[in-house]
This record gives sequence, C-alpha cells and structure tokens, in this order.
Amino acid sequence: MDTKTRILIIDDEDIVLKSCLRILKNEEYEIDTAYSGEEGLKKTDEKEYDIVITDLKMPGLGGMEVLAALRKNKPEVTVIIFTGYATVENARDALKNGAFDYIPKPFTNEELRTVVDNAVKAREKNSDAGMLDLMAIVSHEMKSPVSAVHTTAETLYRGYLGNLDPEQQKTVEKILRNCQYLEDIIRSYIDLSKMDIDNLESFSQNIDLVNDVIQPVIEIPEYADNLKKMPIVTDYAVRPRVNGDPNLLKIVVTNLINNAIKYGTPETPVRVRVAEADGQYQVSIRNEGVGISKEDIEQRLFKKFSRLKQKGTEGVKGSGLGLYICKKIVEKHHGRIWVESKVGEYATFCFTIGK
Repeated sequence: MDTKTRILIIDDEDIVLKSCLRILKNEEYEIDTAYSGEEGLKKTDEKEYDIVITDLKMPGLGGMEVLAALRKNKPEVTVIIFTGYATVENARDALKNGAFDYIPKPFTNEELRTVVDNAVKAREKNSDAGMLDLMAIVSHEMKSPVSAVHTTAETLYRGYLGNLDPEQQKTVEKILRNCQYLEDIIRSYIDLSKMDIDNLESFSQNIDLVNDVIQPVIEIPEYADNLKKMPIVTDYAVRPRVNGDPNLLKIVVTNLINNAIKYGTPETPVRVRVAEADGQYQVSIRNEGVGISKEDIEQRLFKKFSRLKQKGTEGVKGSGLGLYICKKIVEKHHGRIWVESKVGEYATFCFTIGK
C-alpha cells in the first residue's frame, strides 16, 4: 500500500524531536511534532494519527495523561512511551495502561526504528485481519451472483443462443473480462480467509501431488476449455507423494494456471511439468506471452496488493493478492517459489515441495 504511516512525536526537548526526525526521515512515515501533552492532544483532534510517541514526564500533561486521553478518545491509535526513568515499574505502568511499548532515554537509532517498525507491523496485522474477515463475508455473498452473470455471458459468447454481431460480441467480451476480474478478487479473499498459515502443519497429510492437486485444477472447465483456446499440456516426469494440505496447494496451482492463461498469448500452450530437482519435487507452469520484467520481479512480484507494471499487462485486472498467497503457502510447505522469464516471450513459475 502507498499510504504513509502518520506519526506524532510529543516531547518538551527540542533535541529529542530533532533526533527522531533525523532517525526516521528516510522511512515511509509522515511525522509531526508537539512540545507538550496539551499541544499533542490538540493535534490528534485536528488530524488522524496511526502512532503517537510521547515522553513520560513533561511540564503540564505528562505521557500517562496523554496515554489515558488517547485510550479513551482515540483507542485505535498506537501509543509508544519515551521514558528517562527506565525502570521496570514505569514500563509496567505504561504497558498496563495500554501503551504498545516504551523506549528508554537515551535511545539509539536502531532502538527507535525497531520499536516503531514493530508498531507498524502490529497495526498492519490487526488491520489486515479485520479487513479480510469482512471481505471474506462479502466475497461469499458475491460469489454466486457473479458466477451466474459469468455463465450467462459465456453462453451468449459461445453462440448457444444465436450468433452475435461484432458490437454485441465486444460488449459480451467486456462483461466476461470484468466477471473474471471479480471472480479473481472473490477467490483471493476466500482463499485468504481459509488459510491458517500459523497452524498449517496440523492439516498436513500424505497426498499424490498430481492426482490430488494438479489434475483436479487442470480439469476445471474454466481452464480446460478456456476462451483464449490455450491448451494445458502436462509433463509428469515423476508422480510424487508429498506431505501437505491438498486444498492449499490447489490454491497455488489455481493461481499460477489462471495467471498463465490471463497473461498468455491466445492459442499457445500452458505447460505444466512435475520433476525432481535438488532433492525436492518441482512444479513449473509456463506460458508464452508478455513475460515479466526484471523490475517487476525484484520490486513487485509476490508482494501483497502489488500489480505488475510490465507493458502488455495494462488492461489485465486482478486483486494483487494471488502470488502473495502462493508464496505464503509454498513457504509453509518448506518450499520456495520463483519465476524465470524473458520479456515478450515467456514466463515460467516454479515452486518446490520437500520430500
């Protein structure tokens, strides 16, 4: 996401404020300062902040009073305490009253960065969890009506109800593209809501990678008989049994095949191969198409909500979550995922699973 984290730093010492600005200036933060608790609370009334860092002892309103006011009126704000009285008792009081963490004075650059970074990550985790819960509910409600529109549009496109003139065909193609976009988003949020990443091992079982995971996805009509007429060609050098969650691994294969078709050249094959390499089993899914630039691979691929900037992908929509989900699942199966690509020619996504 491009939104900067908004931070307010409250301290009556000018040198402390300047030090904080210097230490954090190159980070993705939007920082304001205040010289007193009163000024700081006034600023929180005028502007929304994500994190407030306040000194514990100041003339007038001290850090504990600022913390209490924010807990009452702005409970969503993360509060960090500066303290020159770095005793266990002071730290416990601040944490007990709702502070996220405390930073003893004098502090090092690394100490400040680490506490702020931890606060940002904690906020993102909590925010993501709430957002995904809501989106999963909405996605489940949208799944059936969107699927119905998609099926109806595809029936029209294939001419089952009569031939379409060129303008009608363009309109139906547009409906199909937007349905596919919505279905990608719905699938991504539903997939995320089902993932118990931290406890994945408890769902692990001994499975046939080809018959239990890959073939069921390939045989889905949406892919087996896709509108771009891209045949799926398989090459199973091995048919291994592995330990893993078949439903989560299907999510990986589904995302990769979906992308191969989405970004591929019509009437060219999507090649799916399973082989043994470096003591692990490797699945590769290759298409011929726009490929992926080095910049996209290094800066955007596998990151949450990131979309490719590669020329030729401008009109292709997606949630920006698919490859992020794939990476998380593969890593929990003790494997890795990567891409090999040449712009304008091909892209091959590979992932491994331990034996």
